Amino acid sequence: MKQIFLCVLSLSLSGALTGTVILMIRPLARKFFSKSWNYYIWLLLVARLLIPIHVDMGFSSFLTSGMTQEQEKETQDDMPEVVDAVPLTEGLQGTEPVVDISESGSLREEGLERTVPPLMDWGIVAGTVWILGALISFFIKIRNYRRFTVSIRKECEPVSDQRVYAAAENLCTMLHIDDKPQLYESKAVSGPITVGVWKTAIVLPLDRGDLEKLPLILHHELVHVKRRDLWYKLLYQILLCIHWFNPVLYLIGRKLNIDCELACDEAVLGALTQEGKRAYGNILLDAAQRNISAGWNVPSVTLLERKEDLKERLKGILQYKKKSSMKVLLSCCIAAILLVLSACGSIQLSTDAIEDDANEEERSYFWDRVEEWMNSGMDSFLDSTPEIDHNGEVWQVYDDDRAIAGEDISDQWHMYSYMGGKRIECEGMFLNGAVTVLVINTAKDMDIEVGSAFEILDGRFKLVYVDPEGEVTVINDAGQQNSIPITMKTGRNVIKLVGQGGKIEYLKVSYSGLREKELEGIYYSEEDEKAAYVKADIQAGIADKDTIMEYLYYLDAEDISQALAVLLKKGEELSSDELCVLIIYSDSKLSGRYLVEAVRNGEIKTLSETAISEIKYYLEEESLSGLLEEMNGNLTFDLLYDCAPYLDNSSLEKITRQYLEAGGEFTEFQWNKLSAYLKEDEMP
Repeated sequence: MKQIFLCVLSLSLSGALTGTVILMIRPLARKFFSKSWNYYIWLLLVARLLIPIHVDMGFSSFLTSGMTQEQEKETQDDMPEVVDAVPLTEGLQGTEPVVDISESGSLREEGLERTVPPLMDWGIVAGTVWILGALISFFIKIRNYRRFTVSIRKECEPVSDQRVYAAAENLCTMLHIDDKPQLYESKAVSGPITVGVWKTAIVLPLDRGDLEKLPLILHHELVHVKRRDLWYKLLYQILLCIHWFNPVLYLIGRKLNIDCELACDEAVLGALTQEGKRAYGNILLDAAQRNISAGWNVPSVTLLERKEDLKERLKGILQYKKKSSMKVLLSCCIAAILLVLSACGSIQLSTDAIEDDANEEERSYFWDRVEEWMNSGMDSFLDSTPEIDHNGEVWQVYDDDRAIAGEDISDQWHMYSYMGGKRIECEGMFLNGAVTVLVINTAKDMDIEVGSAFEILDGRFKLVYVDPEGEVTVINDAGQQNSIPITMKTGRNVIKLVGQGGKIEYLKVSYSGLREKELEGIYYSEEDEKAAYVKADIQAGIADKDTIMEYLYYLDAEDISQALAVLLKKGEELSSDELCVLIIYSDSKLSGRYLVEAVRNGEIKTLSETAISEIKYYLEEESLSGLLEEMNGNLTFDLLYDCAPYLDNSSLEKITRQYLEAGGEFTEFQWNKLSAYLKEDEMP
């Protein structure tokens, strides 16, 4: 108990020291660095509170309640010899020995010394108080969270408006959110709230106001979901329970919350025009009037948690601008310096400098448990057993060189902590079948050495080389560390992993002697190699849509933009979903330009209102404006107002005039809504 409490106390003091340093540089960091940097730098504090690691650089501070052996010896040497007040009685029968207590606190009996045991071990008392405090803190937070969720769920129902689902679906696609949150509406809340760590849900108020503001509101909440801010907050709340006695952490908790919202605002603002930013600021003002704060200290996020933070967030919107490359580089350097200081600047505590064997065994046991916990992930991975068909085609590959030399085939390939490329390292792997890990195309013979080592736990496993003629050479099938020379012949050379129900750990593969300048191509999987051929087809203008969509994730952004240009020029018909995916994964500026040119040149038809509405989030302002201009008389007020937040004043004014000249009209209500995005001196 004492040792655990001292470890927690050491971590808490070290965390407070790290947090204080971050607070000291915070005013300058918030001025020069991005909001995301200011938010995620608190992870150093979280790591300092969690990881009991100290790097001794010779200048860390140490607090000890005992003395070192040298200090104790010097103290004893300097103390005057204590003379017994009463001499020991010798030769008296039936009389207890006279015991004398010296000033040093020890008992002397017939020339023997023994230390007076302490009446109470302060470490056990402090540890008990700490445990009780932590349990009470956990209980209070769990109780608050249950009350909070119950109060929300009472009036909670799934959202009935399909337009809300459509807006959320588009934003999830843009933000690459696979595990989409559930959408609810409730009269118990006056503004949007995101709750639920494992089953995330966004709860919207029944009175949502203007539906046009909904994409910005959902964007804010979905950024929280994308970045898993609820997990971040939950972890910090758990740390507050463990370190409940540390007042510095409560102050930092409030700073972390506001930095979380500022970082989320920054992520949303990056996709908005100036008018969109103004609309976003108006939403925050509306949130302040509604007072939508949850009012509970629980893991949840909402649009505006505290009115006190409104001024700072609006100031962040007004002053938002992308950080220069120099500031980004400087922020990385500062983060690295803080990481080193955090690792080296820990405070270590000990109860006594001279520890007996029992204390040493206790400490060793504690750290053994820590190491065991850290390794439990891989142990759990290796303890699992995937189902394998022992009579299937894949099972037979191991002994069939023709199958090994062919295209990759596998039904089980799972990895734990895998790093591929020019050097492969993997802590654990299941493999049934054959997979390519290196493809080399060379114009002349080349000698290299392949080093490898692994440990087979179950089944069979080997590393092989396949030459351009399809001949298979085993490099290593036993696992012992070795280095084998191989002559790469002119043509396509392949290194593969082959397993037959193979379960291995600590796989390492390295290549020496590779002269990349002499290679025609080097790839680290069959997919990478095929993507290179697709890229060549794109550059030649002959790639087809199905192939491009199949290898989309293996292509660079510029290549995907070029692929879109090829498809548009060929007159390929693209669905709204396909167009969205192509723009999302491409260089949006290039893709938007190609799209506008294709419409103007008549290579494709004018995009529909639905298509433009779905892709407006991903396009540059110039491209979106160009597409709207090309709609001519087909432009509707709904689409114009839907795109208004993403256009600057001049573009919006120009398109509005074009809309009126084509015979479009505004009702008074519609004009009042649209004019919010137009400056008075630019209104038509």
